[in-house]
Amino acid sequence: MLPANKTEHILRLSAPCIWVLIILWLSLTSSPPQFPGVLGWDKLLHAGAYGLLSLLLAQAFLCPPFLLRRPWWPAGGVAVAIGALLEILQLLAQTGRTAEWLDLFADAIGAFICCVIFRQVLRLSCCHDDNSDANNG
Repeated sequence: MLPANKTEHILRLSAPCIWVLIILWLSLTSSPPQFPGVLGWDKLLHAGAYGLLSLLLAQAFLCPPFLLRRPWWPAGGVAVAIGALLEILQLLAQTGRTAEWLDLFADAIGAFICCVIFRQVLRLSCCHDDNSDANNG
């Protein structure tokens, strides 16, 4: 599932980096933007942000220099590790933000759900070998 052209390759590799920078800014700013209603629910936002990060990372891990055959678990692991690092940075940065275990849990749930979805979509795509998943999980 290699990118068709150089622009797609650059987008796949740069999209997770840009998204991490956005998450970093939202996590470390003293007063992040607030959304009204259900979208304002903090844990849902955490799950969505880190779910999207895991999807972007999995897409990037399909490209050189990575070329992973099963990119979903490394992508989810990296997303959760970034979430843990940002919670530690919130604790240390003294911006008025607090580190919370439940935020990290929401990050992990979102990353895990999106990794499972990505795996299933990749299995169904015509560009992926079904036998590699049957034998390797």
